Amino acid sequence: MSYSVKDEQGRLAMSFYDNFYVSGGHEKEIETQKVDYIPTETITIVPNAKNYQPDDTCELLILAPFSPANGLVIFDCEGQVSQPIQFQIESGKNSTTVEFKISKDWIPNFKIHAELTGSIPRETEVTDSPHRPAIATGSVTLEVSRDVYKLNVLINTKETNKTYTPSSIIHIDVDVTQYLDNLPVDKAEICLIVVDEAVLSLTGHKLDSPLDIFYPNRSANIAQYHDRNHCLLFNMQDIEKFKKDMQQRQSSFDQIELCCERSMPKYMSMACSAGAGYGGFGDSNAEQKIAVRSNFNPLACWIPSSMTNSSGCVSFEIKLPDNLTRYRVWALATNDKQYGLGEMSFTVQLPIMIRPSLPRFLNYGDTAHISVILQNQTDLSFLLHAGLRATNAKLLTSQTNQQALGYSIVLQPSKRAALTFPLSTIHSGTARFQFIVSTVKNETCAQFGDAIELSLPVFTPATSEAFATYGDICEEEVVLQPVEAPKNVIPQFGELSISTSSTALASLTDAIISLYTYPYECTEQLSSRLLGIQALWDVLQAFHCKDLPEISVLKTKLESDLNTLKGRQYSNGGFGYWTNRNDSYADPYMSVHVAHCLAVLVNKKVFDVDKKMLNNSLKYLENIESEINQLSHAKYWSDLTRFSLISYALYVRAKHLQNVADEASQLFQRSGFDKLSLEALGWLLVALSTDKNNKKVQIIEIIYKHLKGKVSETSETANFITSYGDDGQSVMLHSNQRTDAVLLEALLYIDPNSALCTKLCKGLQAHKVKGAWKSIQENCFVLIALDKYFHIKEKDTPDFVANIWLDNDYCGQHQYKGRTTNTHTVNIPMKVILSPSSSDTSNNNNKNLIMQKDGNGRLYYRIALNYAPSNLQLNAVNYGFKVERTYVAINDSSHAQKQSDGTWKFKLGEKIKVILIMTTTQRRYHIALVDYLPAGCEPLNTKLKGTLTGDTQSSVTRSNRNLYYCGCRPYSTIGWTEHENLRDERAEAFRSLLWPGVYEWTYVMRATCAGTFIIPPAKAEEMYSPENFGRCGTEKVIIE
Repeated sequence: MSYSVKDEQGRLAMSFYDNFYVSGGHEKEIETQKVDYIPTETITIVPNAKNYQPDDTCELLILAPFSPANGLVIFDCEGQVSQPIQFQIESGKNSTTVEFKISKDWIPNFKIHAELTGSIPRETEVTDSPHRPAIATGSVTLEVSRDVYKLNVLINTKETNKTYTPSSIIHIDVDVTQYLDNLPVDKAEICLIVVDEAVLSLTGHKLDSPLDIFYPNRSANIAQYHDRNHCLLFNMQDIEKFKKDMQQRQSSFDQIELCCERSMPKYMSMACSAGAGYGGFGDSNAEQKIAVRSNFNPLACWIPSSMTNSSGCVSFEIKLPDNLTRYRVWALATNDKQYGLGEMSFTVQLPIMIRPSLPRFLNYGDTAHISVILQNQTDLSFLLHAGLRATNAKLLTSQTNQQALGYSIVLQPSKRAALTFPLSTIHSGTARFQFIVSTVKNETCAQFGDAIELSLPVFTPATSEAFATYGDICEEEVVLQPVEAPKNVIPQFGELSISTSSTALASLTDAIISLYTYPYECTEQLSSRLLGIQALWDVLQAFHCKDLPEISVLKTKLESDLNTLKGRQYSNGGFGYWTNRNDSYADPYMSVHVAHCLAVLVNKKVFDVDKKMLNNSLKYLENIESEINQLSHAKYWSDLTRFSLISYALYVRAKHLQNVADEASQLFQRSGFDKLSLEALGWLLVALSTDKNNKKVQIIEIIYKHLKGKVSETSETANFITSYGDDGQSVMLHSNQRTDAVLLEALLYIDPNSALCTKLCKGLQAHKVKGAWKSIQENCFVLIALDKYFHIKEKDTPDFVANIWLDNDYCGQHQYKGRTTNTHTVNIPMKVILSPSSSDTSNNNNKNLIMQKDGNGRLYYRIALNYAPSNLQLNAVNYGFKVERTYVAINDSSHAQKQSDGTWKFKLGEKIKVILIMTTTQRRYHIALVDYLPAGCEPLNTKLKGTLTGDTQSSVTRSNRNLYYCGCRPYSTIGWTEHENLRDERAEAFRSLLWPGVYEWTYVMRATCAGTFIIPPAKAEEMYSPENFGRCGTEKVIIE
């Protein structure tokens, strides 16, 4: 509607109101009217070439659907619009040409948009009716050659042949020239890569040209909007009616406009407001000694940076590894804005080659028939001598204790032969093998040969057991520890280990070993490993533990863990359990725990922590409450869980040296004791201690008094008992020992001399089982607390000598002088323990271990006995989980059969499906289902090329639940598992929450090595409550 008014001087003022609606009337009539809009026609654009060089002249032939018309050519180069070109289509013609220069800035492509406007006669002839508007559009994408930015990279070897021998020296020359004029490029940076093609073929990996990376094809980023295609076309009836109404209503402007509103259809008012277009952005021969091959690194060379000389050349000298394979050579070159990629291949081989096929591992008690392939690459026939020498493996021959075995064989030209070496394991640890083949010495021809050295792990029996006792000697006194020799054990395995130290920190090494050897690798477990080991890094550097690698190897492992965590971080700074994929979410506890780990890493300064990773993690902690509220399932969490997560975040921020005392005080006032767990109170105490003003000290005293009322004490120990309900298992990973550790650390901040600290320390030490605590969470938190405790409590400077006897046999001594974290260890083999005692006339095997301290200070000791029962059979058990396992042949039922004595028989080379069925009658949290493979089989990874070709029914691991499933973690996409791993010796499946029911998981393996192998039990457990577990029984398989 429009309104107009005139003042006294006749001046007109007008106002409009667009949104005016009247119900009723001709609504149904209007809805049935046909709507005709101006159609958008198509322009055909024909370029004079498919590809252009910069500065070329491009000529476009534009074919118009109507004439005369005015046109515009617009250049779209990644959203940047260049100066448009105007053109005209003359009357009676239907085409024209447009010319322009190709710009270098348009590399590698750009898009051309053509717009055409004009008018054409209406379809229905009406007297004195005007032509209707017309519009046409068209576009085309043109390619601009990247050649101006391209470098020629030519790779040559100085040697004329392209076949080499293992460990030989190869000289590679890389020449870099301009692509357009072949001029040499000075100071071009070269990256050289030489890699085994066998590894590349597993995934079909190819190196992309850097030109495609730095100059990728551009997408169209300009969206076009036209107003003419919103204009309506009148039909004859509308035009005549409109004219009639115009003649009847000429009294005033208001009446005319009102007439227009009523005579036009309702939709015509829309066209009045569509008068403007909008721009924007629219919608990857003498006798020679045979060299032993032992270096099988698939990466023969990686030189990240080297510069060409004035001739555009750079030379490399490379010593090859010992692989017999084909190598791919890549050379990446760059010079400012220019890039190039060169590629070549060469082969490494020998005239006579030996190729052993070993399993990836062996279990103690296995018997394997190792296959060895001999290959004659020459055109001569040879008599060959082939042999095997082994350590920690017994060759199964007619002669006992034989360490070597050999064959003589005549091998024809260009033929192969297979030999078999049967062997069995001796000890757990590492088995080493040396294979050799040689031609018989002959004066008429050269002597050829090949030798290879390999090793593989021999895993400890699944039935191995370990017991340890700890103690200390304060005064000059003697400790006598009876040692009862275990019965029915394997003499070759195990020992009595006595470790002495002048600090109690040494007694924590078993917990560190437990962290390092923990088999699973979710985000919490990686960060806990880093957290606990870093807390005692000084102790680890001071002494070497035989169950831990060298410090350099340990550091490399932890750096790898840190990089894995970095790859799991979300954009909001949080972390998930296994991944940071879009269909999952950042878990609050995981995110705070990783930030805790980063705080220790930063303070220890052993590893370099990525600043972006650190800052994003701290940002997540600062917004922890809002991050929790964004999770849909967090509404089911209790207040205890919510406030504990916020308290843990404040504690970690305090570890990052942030002053969070005010926030901790506000949280305490907001929640009170009813909504704060004991752990949360401990974390708040640390946060409050960052700023101890009068108000904060008063809150600390209130909390301290409350904790004293919750503790359970004896004359020697103290502990706390607390619970979150179900949230404690599923969200907080809670345990009572972790609570004790958190509160011990907190009390050491506010009252380190309290007797409660000493009792809590002794209580924690009393809960150790085999030197460690029950879960990885407990281990890392207890290590942090006890490390702080022992550094505060151990004040006396040690100066004493420790002496050790086993019965009448003197085992040695060690002197401790001054403060040190060194540990001295004496290992007595199991054979000695099992031998009759020299001081006992009854001929039994029981002995006495005697330790004596002479001097000032406290002696801490650890006595451990490791052994394995001779019966390697484990029976099935059910302590919360029932696990069943069966094997099914894929191609033929005879390929996997169970014999009457329970032994399985597999066909060598065939695929076997493994079916695991896990049953639980209660809700379970953080479950790991692990199946240990027989050494003669390998799991098939479907992500590698060539795996299970043509067998789609078993090409993936599968999981399903027989009953209705509902879980609190919504990112399970296939079956019930959240994460799966296939490793050399085991297959793993994980889930955060399982409801009562029956669960099935399957995968496929292949029988690759003949022999008789032990199949360790498949096991299911709650990772943070490992006392809840179940397993099937030990089995045996014969592969032939």
